[in-house]
Amino acid sequence: MPTKILPIALIITVIFIIGSKASAQSKISGIEARLFYNQKSDQDNSPVDKVSGTFSKQDITTGKVALWNTIIGEGGAEGPSNQTIVIVGVKSGKYSNKRQTLRFTASVEKKIIHRELQTFSVIGDNENYKLLFLLNDTGCSNVIINAELLIKGKVVSTLSKSIHFECGE
Repeated sequence: MPTKILPIALIITVIFIIGSKASAQSKISGIEARLFYNQKSDQDNSPVDKVSGTFSKQDITTGKVALWNTIIGEGGAEGPSNQTIVIVGVKSGKYSNKRQTLRFTASVEKKIIHRELQTFSVIGDNENYKLLFLLNDTGCSNVIINAELLIKGKVVSTLSKSIHFECGE
């Protein structure tokens, strides 16, 4: 009987070690995107809207904002927009203050429109870290966003989102 307990205890120990290392690893916690309004909107007379260079109030990856003819300020857009800022969140793990790389890719109809690597370090355990990416010439075609977190060249976390832009008459 004791000879069977030792292998089982060893397996449980290995599973615990692997599980604790995996939970100590950083991971991508979210992707959100906001329209960048290049000029002031005539749709709103609030003091904030008098200045160009503002961001949309809502995350446009949720599907809750109508992104129809965004380039001319139609649909759910608060004004004309042809640039989108994408914010990728990373939640650090126990050993996350080491160099990490986020590989960001944005595609339209299987064609890559933006690819970028950002290497960073997070100081502290369980910290939230944000990385920003700017997409130009957006507003009429669906955009697929992929984010991959790499540590020492190995992918440890991935997340994808879509932005459903459309244009037409």
